[in-house]
Amino acid sequence: MALSNGIENVWQEGKAREADPAPFTEKDLRATISSRVRKEFKTVSQFVWAAIVYQIILYSFLTRTFIRHWGDMQIMLLCLAGGACYIPLTVALLRRVKTLYLRPSEAPGSPVPDVFRKVEGEYARLADFFQFKRRMDWIGVPISCAIIVLVTFTLFVEGGVERNPLAGLAFFALWLGMSLIAIHSENRKRFISPLRNLEQVLDDLKNS
Repeated sequence: MALSNGIENVWQEGKAREADPAPFTEKDLRATISSRVRKEFKTVSQFVWAAIVYQIILYSFLTRTFIRHWGDMQIMLLCLAGGACYIPLTVALLRRVKTLYLRPSEAPGSPVPDVFRKVEGEYARLADFFQFKRRMDWIGVPISCAIIVLVTFTLFVEGGVERNPLAGLAFFALWLGMSLIAIHSENRKRFISPLRNLEQVLDDLKNS
């Protein structure tokens, strides 16, 4: 009888331990916050890769046109000018991307306030990159649209932009408008939403 009671007591104690969740440790907090931050930066990474692919396509288009029309000085100069205008933007983008993903080292066993400062740093870095991206859009998008319009009209429209200024302007405005609409949607999804989510993480840390 005593043996039966002992087994029952052990079983009840084990059941109670299973029902009682383990305490949320500092390590768990770090893992949870890091997971949320990585999720937001993964969203931003989709823009980064898309921007790099777009620029590769643009340079490939200019290079192919330059080689295909070798000897046509007007087209060759147009391709060289387009590439020369866009190269500084590409260099600036790559430098900013490197800064965006340059994570500060975190010492093991750091106190919880360091987690807050780390998230603050991630938020500031992402916000700074977003500001750079918006400035780059105002410069790079009109340039890329102008390159596409000039090369397209020179190759496929008789007389080029010089003889068809209104059509060229209309095509440029249409292309630019479509690009701005796409960029607005991209900014909301790839930057504004992640920034708001990181703000929520910071608020959660402040209130914890």
